[in-house]
Amino acid sequence: MSQSNAILSADAQADPPAPAKAASGFQIYIVGLLSFIIMVIDGYDIGSMPVIVPHLAQLWGESPALFAPALSAVVIGLGLGAFFLGPLGDKVGRRTTTVVALGVISFATLGTSWSQTVSQLFWWRLLTGTALGACLPNVLAILAEVMPAKRRASAMTIVGCGIPVGAAGAGIVVPWLTTGRGWEAAFTVPATFMFVITILLALFLTRLPAAPVAVKAARERAWHWTDIPILAPLGRGYLLRTTLFSALFCFNALSMYMLASWLPTVLRGVGFSFETSAHMASIVQIGGLVGGLILATQIDRHRTIPALLAGYALVSLGLVALAVLAPAFATWGLLMLIIGMGVGGAHIALTAVAASIYPITMLSAAIGLAVAVARVGAMAGPLVGGALIAANMSAGMFFLALLVPVGCCILCVLAFSKARIATAPSAQEEAAA
Repeated sequence: MSQSNAILSADAQADPPAPAKAASGFQIYIVGLLSFIIMVIDGYDIGSMPVIVPHLAQLWGESPALFAPALSAVVIGLGLGAFFLGPLGDKVGRRTTTVVALGVISFATLGTSWSQTVSQLFWWRLLTGTALGACLPNVLAILAEVMPAKRRASAMTIVGCGIPVGAAGAGIVVPWLTTGRGWEAAFTVPATFMFVITILLALFLTRLPAAPVAVKAARERAWHWTDIPILAPLGRGYLLRTTLFSALFCFNALSMYMLASWLPTVLRGVGFSFETSAHMASIVQIGGLVGGLILATQIDRHRTIPALLAGYALVSLGLVALAVLAPAFATWGLLMLIIGMGVGGAHIALTAVAASIYPITMLSAAIGLAVAVARVGAMAGPLVGGALIAANMSAGMFFLALLVPVGCCILCVLAFSKARIATAPSAQEEAAA
């Protein structure tokens, strides 16, 4: 086994999970299906507000700029929920945390339809985002529990693709629900569906085999600060990997959101039409879906580090090419696809990397912490891009500026290899699979 696939830290070996009865193939399929539906719900909740804001602004007689806090509320809530509530799944139970969080998402989505002011809209969206942040890491951790190690990365990535699918679907569903039914229908109908999924999930999860739990040492040990769920990934043997993984997630999110937020504006500035700019932005998203699936297959084959390095190298070459080639739909469209595969694909597949560098018993906390840190990059990306646009920077310089966060991603991956951090399931897991 290569250095990058070295064994997990001594902590993981000293505190192994207790063996659990394996889930059946049917149960694994249902868990995967329900997990995908939950991710679609997450994506819809994220994508619905940008679509509904122009309609609400006109209906309420408010400036669209006043809705900015409401648009940011879900992102802020995601970070808060992932950091403070997501790790509770490792202590009080991932299934309980997931069901409760999904129930709150359903209620908050319904509550959004009751809003009569921009302020009320903000608080309902903040509650929605907080519950989403608690739900997301635990859904992925449950999937990692039941999925055989050799197919875990692919399954987690496919499920993660539900978020962009839901966000894209919001652009189709929201106008259809709103027309003739009022804007409230864009939230009341999905909320009803979410309540049904919550009930089905609660009934099904009780039939799954018991989740693995950490086994205490033979002699009782004293309480330690890492017993606090959100701090567990910062304990001895995990601090370095948590720092590198969270930094990688953050810089990747910065790159992705900086590009996604300002790409249409940049493209309009070099002469592309509104429609063509929108198509280019869609190509980036499609590239992310394709790249995420490709990267997942490489993670399952224990090629995480080479695959990530190759992806970021292609992104770097693509950005340089955009800076020197004349604008043309064919060439720039191809480059956008490649860049989307690298940056967007990594964003989808990075949660699967977490399943190979942390023990299952710590997975909710690890994903939750990384998602929370990534929110910093997600919020910084649009701000950095906006500063570049405000400075009247050319399209070429804008793309070259993206090389900075992408380069930081490469450094994080190289540090993983240098630190000999595991990027493959343990031998015990592979044997069980």
